[in-house]
Amino acid sequence: MQAGFFTTDITAPVGTMQAGDYNPHFIQGVAGPLKVRAAVFEQDGQLYAFAGVDCCAIDKATITGALDFVRQQTGIEFDGHIISASHTHSGAAVSSFFDLELLRDAKPAIVELLRDSPVPDPWHNDWVRRQLATALIMAYKRLEPCLLNMGKGSEDALVFNRRFYLKDGRAYTHPGKMNPDIVKPAGPIDPDVGVLGAWREDGSLIGCLLNYSCHGTTYGGHLTHADWYHYAEETLQKLFGAEIGTVILNGPCGDITQVNNLSFSQDFGPELSYKLGFRVACEAAKQLVSEPKHAYQVLTGHSCKLAIKRRQPSQASLTKAWNTLKTAANPTASDAVFARERLLAAELARLEPQRQVTLSAIQIGAALFLANPAEYFCSLSLKIKAASSFSNCMVVALANDIIGYVPDAEAFDPVKGGGYETVLTAYSNLQPEAGDMIAEKLISIASQFKPEQIPTTPDLEPGQLWDYGRRGPDLE
Repeated sequence: MQAGFFTTDITAPVGTMQAGDYNPHFIQGVAGPLKVRAAVFEQDGQLYAFAGVDCCAIDKATITGALDFVRQQTGIEFDGHIISASHTHSGAAVSSFFDLELLRDAKPAIVELLRDSPVPDPWHNDWVRRQLATALIMAYKRLEPCLLNMGKGSEDALVFNRRFYLKDGRAYTHPGKMNPDIVKPAGPIDPDVGVLGAWREDGSLIGCLLNYSCHGTTYGGHLTHADWYHYAEETLQKLFGAEIGTVILNGPCGDITQVNNLSFSQDFGPELSYKLGFRVACEAAKQLVSEPKHAYQVLTGHSCKLAIKRRQPSQASLTKAWNTLKTAANPTASDAVFARERLLAAELARLEPQRQVTLSAIQIGAALFLANPAEYFCSLSLKIKAASSFSNCMVVALANDIIGYVPDAEAFDPVKGGGYETVLTAYSNLQPEAGDMIAEKLISIASQFKPEQIPTTPDLEPGQLWDYGRRGPDLE
């Protein structure tokens, strides 16, 4: 097996459209770098690529453009890839929350609504494509023989499910810190810190892939910053060397954030961002130094499309949405925002009633990476992991495209369901069964793979008493 890592810079200047909201916001300053972190693995001519991009979302067109650039410049063809958004909300908008290409054929009245939406700057998208391509090319050029190890730590101190059941019986997103009506969380967290390390024979670390589930909202504000992912990378480089590569692949975090609604804690800012990144990195580091290294030989993958229907809003709700926009004094007010989003969602459903969702799997030795393009709910990820034969099964969300929030079925329950993630928008509009459909398909894909086994050591004979150790005690 060979591995290569490389990192490029995509820090956006002041004035670039910022991601993470349904209204336009612009970057007001630079607090830290944004990056593309890439890794390439090779075995017997098979090439698989990974990349984590410091952005809120990255769509298929951006990824395809980068891969085309790689092919044009070098002739390199990857047999598979997992390229995911870190999901930092403090970065620039790389991709739209909806398919702009599809909306080119939209009705003129719908196109007019885009003036109030956070549409990415085309020049920044083009630059990210080129920098992503550069990172992949250079990671390929840096391929070198490696040993691999993989493991799973646990970090649960600073992540929380943001959805809660209240006394009225239904679920709410961020119901308010210490709200006396809170009954219990509406879903679990996933404390797993998955990591795969690539090592040289001399014991130095080439780089690692890290998988953990939490929203990229710890830093906050309108300054460019890569959020907790930056501090995770920084910590690992302090421990193993400044030259190591660290590709951070966010797990299903659709309902997972650092906000503790059951406490009056301070949940935003550089200090909290540092704490989370540091703790996650330290869990990964413990696995890297503890798990055995081996010359794994298995590198393979699979990718497929899954057709999922979009939700179709009623005509009455669309009429109400138009009326809301006509009477709204402020286009950024919540009612106006979600009225606009409903109209955009309806047009997307008209133009493309079914969404083709890309699902991918890559096996490296005894580790399996399962990727989907959703802001996926944690409960669904845990279901996938539980069904896998891999103890090192890492679910990667927001990967290879963006299809918005995909909650579990319980969130759509007509009595106890609810919450922001279930609202019909241009970003999130798939049928309520989508989450389970993705889980079932990924479980089926995972069943096609088997962990590569390390040869067992021969049985050893039981030890004998050590001559020194059998003596004593001497009391005189």
